[in-house]
Amino acid sequence: MINDLILRRFTVGSFPINAYLVADPHTRIGAFIDPGGFSKEIEGFVQERQILLRYLFITHGHWDHTEGLAEFTSRYQLQSYAGEDEVDAVNHALQGGEVIEVGRLQFQALPIPGHTPCGISYYVSGCVFTGDALFCGTVGGTGSLKDAKRQVDHIRKHIFSLPDETLVFPAHGPMTTVGIEKYTNPFFR
Repeated sequence: MINDLILRRFTVGSFPINAYLVADPHTRIGAFIDPGGFSKEIEGFVQERQILLRYLFITHGHWDHTEGLAEFTSRYQLQSYAGEDEVDAVNHALQGGEVIEVGRLQFQALPIPGHTPCGISYYVSGCVFTGDALFCGTVGGTGSLKDAKRQVDHIRKHIFSLPDETLVFPAHGPMTTVGIEKYTNPFFR
């Protein structure tokens, strides 16, 4: 457990990504972030920890982040969330700024457009899940310089305003912290 939450990283999908299961240790209600695939390992962890998996959070609509969506929704009764027009098959479209309660945990939806038009990062309890928007030492690719500037500006506004010790969990590569990225990532100099 980190910061009074249950947190586990899984490598999922045919083009492997980091996906995360986050749950409230008190109520056992949980959310899965970026359902790029499903596995027996995920199912085993949910059963072993007696997690009530009720939410899916998608950072953006690229197929490697949504490939397991149908399998998750066939196995669990879920409320699913993504940025507006990112994923057709979700229950809730986010603009950014929303707070989603998962048991006693409060996830804040942070708008990070650029890599895709309506990308969302999710912040909870000293952790931020950035999908492909922000990685350790780099950022996700964009289609234009205008989109790249927009992405960098939104990361500065919504992620770099979090405490420096906030843990950053990207969809690819190792975890990092807000402080490390704020002061050393070459895209923010």
